[in-house]
Amino acid sequence: MSPSRPSAASKESFASLFEQSEGAGKQRRRQYHTGETVEVTVVAIAREAVFADLGGKQEGMFERVALADGDGKLRVAVGSRVSAVVAGVDSGTGQVRLTPVVVRASDDGDGASSLAVSATAAGGAPLLVEGARVKGKVTGIERYGVFVQIAGTSGRSGRGLVPTAETATPRSADLKKHFTVGQDVEAKILNVDESGKIRLSISALRVDEERGQFESYAKAERSGGGNDKGAKPAPRNFGTLGDLLAKKVKR
Repeated sequence: MSPSRPSAASKESFASLFEQSEGAGKQRRRQYHTGETVEVTVVAIAREAVFADLGGKQEGMFERVALADGDGKLRVAVGSRVSAVVAGVDSGTGQVRLTPVVVRASDDGDGASSLAVSATAAGGAPLLVEGARVKGKVTGIERYGVFVQIAGTSGRSGRGLVPTAETATPRSADLKKHFTVGQDVEAKILNVDESGKIRLSISALRVDEERGQFESYAKAERSGGGNDKGAKPAPRNFGTLGDLLAKKVKR
Protein backbone atom coordinates (compact mmCIF):
# COMPACT_ATOMS: atom_id res chain seq x y z
CA MET A 1 0.00 0.00 0.00
CA SER A 2 1.55 3.31 -1.12
CA PRO A 3 1.85 6.05 1.49
CA SER A 4 -0.83 8.69 1.30
CA ARG A 5 0.03 12.30 0.58
CA PRO A 6 -0.05 14.66 3.54
CA SER A 7 -3.20 16.70 3.72
CA ALA A 8 -3.23 20.49 3.44
CA ALA A 9 -3.72 20.68 7.20
CA SER A 10 -0.64 18.52 7.74
CA LYS A 11 1.44 20.74 5.45
CA GLU A 12 0.38 23.79 7.44
CA SER A 13 1.30 22.12 10.73
CA PHE A 14 4.74 21.13 9.35
CA ALA A 15 5.34 24.70 8.18
CA SER A 16 4.25 26.02 11.56
CA LEU A 17 6.63 23.68 13.40
CA PHE A 18 9.49 24.68 11.09
CA GLU A 19 8.89 28.39 11.70
CA GLN A 20 8.74 27.81 15.45
CA SER A 21 12.00 25.87 15.46
CA GLU A 22 13.69 28.55 13.32
CA GLY A 23 12.39 31.25 15.61
CA ALA A 24 13.65 29.36 18.66
CA GLY A 25 17.13 29.31 17.11
CA LYS A 26 17.05 33.05 16.67
CA GLN A 27 15.89 33.54 20.26
CA ARG A 28 18.96 31.69 21.51
CA ARG A 29 21.06 34.60 20.26
CA ARG A 30 21.26 36.80 23.33
CA GLN A 31 20.27 40.43 23.17
CA TYR A 32 22.73 42.80 24.83
CA HIS A 33 21.87 46.24 26.16
CA THR A 34 23.92 49.41 26.54
CA GLY A 35 25.44 49.69 30.01
CA GLU A 36 25.41 45.94 30.66
CA THR A 37 28.54 44.46 32.25
CA VAL A 38 30.08 41.39 30.62
CA GLU A 39 33.11 39.12 31.06
CA VAL A 40 34.73 38.27 27.73
CA THR A 41 37.80 36.57 26.26
CA VAL A 42 39.87 38.11 23.47
CA VAL A 43 39.75 35.92 20.34
CA ALA A 44 41.25 38.10 17.59
CA ILE A 45 43.26 41.30 17.20
CA ALA A 46 43.04 43.51 14.13
CA ARG A 47 44.74 46.76 13.14
CA GLU A 48 42.06 49.00 14.65
CA ALA A 49 39.89 46.62 16.69
CA VAL A 50 40.05 43.78 19.20
CA PHE A 51 37.37 41.08 19.06
CA ALA A 52 36.10 39.11 22.05
CA ASP A 53 33.91 36.06 22.55
CA LEU A 54 30.53 36.84 24.11
CA GLY A 55 29.39 33.21 24.08
CA GLY A 56 26.67 31.67 21.93
CA LYS A 57 28.76 32.22 18.78
CA GLN A 58 28.58 35.98 19.31
CA GLU A 59 31.48 38.41 19.28
CA GLY A 60 31.97 41.87 20.72
CA MET A 61 34.39 44.52 19.53
CA PHE A 62 36.73 46.91 21.37
CA GLU A 63 38.45 49.85 19.74
CA ARG A 64 42.12 48.90 19.79
CA VAL A 65 43.18 52.22 21.32
CA ALA A 66 41.00 51.52 24.39
CA LEU A 67 43.15 48.49 25.21
CA ALA A 68 46.53 50.11 24.58
CA ASP A 69 48.86 51.94 26.94
CA GLY A 70 50.23 55.43 26.43
CA ASP A 71 52.86 54.14 24.00
CA GLY A 72 50.29 52.33 21.89
CA LYS A 73 51.29 48.87 23.14
CA LEU A 74 48.37 46.49 23.61
CA ARG A 75 47.66 45.37 27.16
CA VAL A 76 45.95 42.19 25.94
CA ALA A 77 46.63 39.17 23.74
CA VAL A 78 44.45 36.41 22.35
CA GLY A 79 43.11 34.56 25.40
CA SER A 80 43.16 37.58 27.73
CA ARG A 81 40.08 38.01 29.92
CA VAL A 82 38.44 41.42 30.11
CA SER A 83 35.59 42.85 32.15
CA ALA A 84 33.72 45.28 29.94
CA VAL A 85 30.61 47.39 29.56
CA VAL A 86 28.40 47.28 26.48
CA ALA A 87 28.86 50.69 24.83
CA GLY A 88 26.25 50.07 22.15
CA VAL A 89 24.69 47.58 19.75
CA ASP A 90 24.45 48.17 16.00
CA SER A 91 20.77 47.87 15.13
CA GLY A 92 21.56 46.63 11.63
CA THR A 93 24.31 44.06 12.17
CA GLY A 94 23.83 43.35 15.87
CA GLN A 95 27.53 44.08 16.43
CA VAL A 96 28.18 44.64 20.16
CA ARG A 97 30.60 47.48 20.91
CA LEU A 98 32.48 47.15 24.19
CA THR A 99 34.37 49.44 26.54
CA PRO A 100 37.02 47.76 28.76
CA VAL A 101 36.92 48.23 32.52
CA VAL A 102 39.35 45.59 33.86
CA VAL A 103 42.03 43.57 32.10
CA ARG A 104 42.49 40.31 34.00
CA ALA A 105 45.92 38.92 34.83
CA SER A 106 47.03 36.03 32.64
CA ASP A 107 47.11 32.51 34.05
CA ASP A 108 50.91 32.56 34.27
CA GLY A 109 50.71 35.45 36.71
CA ASP A 110 52.41 38.01 34.50
CA GLY A 111 51.10 41.52 34.87
CA ALA A 112 51.81 44.93 33.43
CA SER A 113 54.50 46.95 35.15
CA SER A 114 53.37 50.34 33.87
CA LEU A 115 50.71 52.54 35.39
CA ALA A 116 47.27 51.01 35.02
CA VAL A 117 45.44 54.28 34.51
CA SER A 118 44.67 54.71 30.82
CA ALA A 119 41.71 56.75 29.59
CA THR A 120 39.01 54.73 27.87
CA ALA A 121 36.03 55.73 25.78
CA ALA A 122 33.68 55.61 28.75
CA GLY A 123 33.83 59.22 29.85
CA GLY A 124 37.57 59.09 30.49
CA ALA A 125 37.20 56.35 33.12
CA PRO A 126 40.49 54.55 33.78
CA LEU A 127 41.27 51.05 32.62
CA LEU A 128 42.42 48.89 35.54
CA VAL A 129 44.96 46.20 34.71
CA GLU A 130 45.53 43.36 37.17
CA GLY A 131 49.22 43.17 38.00
CA ALA A 132 49.83 46.83 37.15
CA ARG A 133 51.40 49.53 39.29
CA VAL A 134 49.14 52.40 40.34
CA LYS A 135 49.36 55.60 42.34
CA GLY A 136 46.71 56.77 44.76
CA LYS A 137 45.79 58.48 48.01
CA VAL A 138 44.89 56.91 51.32
CA THR A 139 41.21 57.55 52.09
CA GLY A 140 40.71 55.38 55.14
CA ILE A 141 42.63 53.28 57.65
CA GLU A 142 41.06 50.27 59.33
CA ARG A 143 42.34 47.41 61.46
CA TYR A 144 42.08 45.06 58.49
CA GLY A 145 43.75 47.31 55.92
CA VAL A 146 44.12 50.65 54.15
CA PHE A 147 41.72 52.06 51.56
CA VAL A 148 43.28 53.80 48.56
CA GLN A 149 41.61 55.90 45.86
CA ILE A 150 43.42 55.13 42.63
CA ALA A 151 44.63 58.23 40.78
CA GLY A 152 42.31 59.22 37.96
CA THR A 153 39.27 57.58 39.53
CA SER A 154 36.41 58.80 41.69
CA GLY A 155 33.95 56.99 43.90
CA ARG A 156 33.86 53.39 45.02
CA SER A 157 34.61 51.97 41.57
CA GLY A 158 38.19 53.23 41.83
CA ARG A 159 38.77 52.60 45.53
CA GLY A 160 40.89 49.62 46.48
CA LEU A 161 41.86 47.90 49.73
CA VAL A 162 45.40 47.09 50.78
CA PRO A 163 44.88 44.26 53.30
CA THR A 164 47.04 44.44 56.43
CA ALA A 165 49.24 41.58 55.21
CA GLU A 166 49.96 43.52 52.00
CA THR A 167 50.91 46.86 53.62
CA ALA A 168 54.62 45.98 54.04
CA THR A 169 54.39 46.80 57.76
CA PRO A 170 55.50 44.60 60.69
CA ARG A 171 53.03 42.00 61.88
CA SER A 172 50.44 43.36 64.35
CA ALA A 173 51.56 46.92 63.58
CA ASP A 174 49.21 49.84 64.19
CA LEU A 175 48.45 50.94 60.62
CA LYS A 176 47.55 54.44 61.79
CA LYS A 177 51.20 54.91 62.78
CA HIS A 178 52.36 54.05 59.27
CA PHE A 179 49.68 55.70 57.13
CA THR A 180 47.69 58.94 57.19
CA VAL A 181 44.56 59.95 55.29
CA GLY A 182 45.60 61.89 52.19
CA GLN A 183 49.00 60.22 51.98
CA ASP A 184 50.28 59.40 48.48
CA VAL A 185 51.08 55.72 47.97
CA GLU A 186 51.94 53.32 45.17
CA ALA A 187 50.65 49.77 45.00
CA LYS A 188 50.12 46.81 42.70
CA ILE A 189 46.65 45.70 41.61
CA LEU A 190 46.41 42.08 42.72
CA ASN A 191 42.92 41.50 41.41
CA VAL A 192 39.52 43.03 40.71
CA ASP A 193 36.62 40.65 41.40
CA GLU A 194 33.43 40.52 39.37
CA SER A 195 31.67 42.79 41.85
CA GLY A 196 34.32 45.47 41.24
CA LYS A 197 36.21 45.16 44.53
CA ILE A 198 39.89 46.03 44.03
CA ARG A 199 42.62 44.29 46.05
CA LEU A 200 45.95 46.12 46.20
CA SER A 201 49.40 45.31 47.57
CA ILE A 202 52.31 47.51 48.60
CA SER A 203 54.54 44.60 49.60
CA ALA A 204 54.11 42.88 46.21
CA LEU A 205 55.24 46.07 44.51
CA ARG A 206 58.40 46.14 46.60
CA VAL A 207 59.10 42.49 45.78
CA ASP A 208 58.78 43.34 42.08
CA GLU A 209 61.22 46.24 42.52
CA GLU A 210 63.75 44.04 44.31
CA ARG A 211 63.42 41.36 41.65
CA GLY A 212 64.01 43.96 38.94
CA GLN A 213 67.10 45.29 40.71
CA PHE A 214 68.50 41.82 41.18
CA GLU A 215 67.83 40.78 37.59
CA SER A 216 69.66 43.90 36.37
CA TYR A 217 72.60 43.09 38.64
CA ALA A 218 72.63 39.42 37.60
CA LYS A 219 72.58 40.45 33.93
CA ALA A 220 75.60 42.69 34.50
CA GLU A 221 77.39 39.80 36.24
CA ARG A 222 76.71 37.44 33.34
CA SER A 223 78.02 40.01 30.86
CA GLY A 224 81.34 40.18 32.76
CA GLY A 225 80.66 43.26 34.84
CA GLY A 226 81.54 41.29 37.99
CA ASN A 227 85.17 40.91 36.83
CA ASP A 228 85.67 44.63 36.49
CA LYS A 229 87.53 45.97 39.51
CA GLY A 230 85.87 49.32 39.00
CA ALA A 231 82.38 47.83 38.88
CA LYS A 232 79.90 49.04 41.45
CA PRO A 233 79.15 46.64 44.33
CA ALA A 234 75.85 44.83 44.38
CA PRO A 235 72.98 46.81 45.94
CA ARG A 236 72.47 45.91 49.60
CA ASN A 237 68.68 46.37 49.69
CA PHE A 238 67.72 43.11 48.02
CA GLY A 239 66.63 41.61 51.33
CA THR A 240 65.62 37.98 51.64
CA LEU A 241 64.42 37.71 48.04
CA GLY A 242 67.74 38.99 46.69
CA ASP A 243 69.74 36.66 48.92
CA LEU A 244 67.79 33.63 47.75
CA LEU A 245 68.10 34.57 44.09
CA ALA A 246 71.83 35.26 44.50
CA LYS A 247 72.40 31.75 45.88
CA LYS A 248 70.66 30.26 42.86
CA VAL A 249 72.87 32.24 40.46
CA LYS A 250 76.08 31.15 42.24
CA ARG A 251 75.05 27.52 41.86
